[in-house]
Amino acid sequence: MEQTTSPLPKKEPKLIPTLDFSQAIKEVISGKKIHRLEWEDKEYYCFINDSVLVLHKPDNKNYQWVLSIGDLMALDWIII
Repeated sequence: MEQTTSPLPKKEPKLIPTLDFSQAIKEVISGKKIHRLEWEDKEYYCFINDSVLVLHKPDNKNYQWVLSIGDLMALDWIII
């Protein structure tokens, strides 16, 4: 009899716990870096530097982070 499915158990996809902005900004205040899953490039991330919110970009430069309403309402923040 021909088997149509793999005999190995299926791997469950690894779920990444996400945060809303209020949870994410608490992590930033405690010294961690955060990233939005919407930002496909992992070189985009946010942190605090000298009491200023900073956005790191793929050009390897840091910019003052100007929050958008999308950032504030997002539910896809992760700690990196």
